[in-house]
Amino acid sequence: MKKPVALAAFLVVLDQLTKYLASAFIAYGGHVKIIPLFNFFNLTNVGNTGAAFSSFQGKNAAFIIFVAVFLVAVSVWLYKNKNKLNTLQKYAFCMIIAGGTGNLIDRIFRGAVVDFLDFGINNLRWPSFNVADSSICIAAALIVIDIFRSRVKSGE
Repeated sequence: MKKPVALAAFLVVLDQLTKYLASAFIAYGGHVKIIPLFNFFNLTNVGNTGAAFSSFQGKNAAFIIFVAVFLVAVSVWLYKNKNKLNTLQKYAFCMIIAGGTGNLIDRIFRGAVVDFLDFGINNLRWPSFNVADSSICIAAALIVIDIFRSRVKSGE
């Protein structure tokens, strides 16, 4: 469990460092073009008081409570089940904890989650996101891969 926990700690630090840099060097609401071709990739500085894709805006206090309870529950569950989980599952759940922790820190200390990675093609934009969001999405993909891998092994 040491390596998955170390990865989680690294991801929280990386998330907070990159959010700090985005906030320190890019004016709120501003952007810096990184790959200008088709306006493909920009660094931005926006805040999100809602959930994924900016849904449920303005519910920051509710999200603080929900995410804190969720993180405690997943952490306790992971600790109790660490001997039953394979390596991929341990990494995935630690990445979910890291992502939730990074965004929870923002909600508590900044009043909103800082999003700064902005991808798209011209005016067709994916909602801005951050390292914590990426950790959660990659973890979800790892869990799906693990489910398919276990089904292939069992012959389903």
